[in-house]
Amino acid sequence: MNDTLVLDMNWQPQAFCSWQNAVKLVYEGRAEVVKEDAEKILHSPSFTWKMPRVIVVRNAWVRRKRQAVPFSRRNIAVRDNSECQYCGKVLHTHQYTLDHVIPRSQGGVSSWTNLVLACIRCNKDKAGMTPKQAGMTLLKPPVEPKVNDSKYNFKLHIRHIRPEWKEWTSWLYWNAVIDA
Repeated sequence: MNDTLVLDMNWQPQAFCSWQNAVKLVYEGRAEVVKEDAEKILHSPSFTWKMPRVIVVRNAWVRRKRQAVPFSRRNIAVRDNSECQYCGKVLHTHQYTLDHVIPRSQGGVSSWTNLVLACIRCNKDKAGMTPKQAGMTLLKPPVEPKVNDSKYNFKLHIRHIRPEWKEWTSWLYWNAVIDA
């Protein structure tokens, strides 16, 4: 399980790694511990450490190529170019709402092909209806983006936000994977 947040030299979140790999990086001197889990203690014959939850690497961090684009709020905003998919209004972060094209009340699910970015007004106007029922049209159909699509800059795959990561909560909220 990847439960240690990895920051780059600029203290920006870059990846996640297992606690075993985090301990290895710290032990080898390639990373420093920023936050520890006070309740979980790691024991060995030669040392005792608190479990690392956030580390910062001392040099460039190379990530493996992703197999799929993480399904997150930020990545939906990137895919939709920060525009309401009903009226075309350019939205700022605090104006974002996610709209289910086929509402969950009608059997819709949270997926790349069913969630779009919408302004608050359009989301309220559409209410619990499909775009056809509400007399609204989508500017472009929602699709699952490809990993190698160069027009997008997709971010990390984050499932659970740990309490030790609270300093990065705003960034993590937008990048966390949306539960279906």
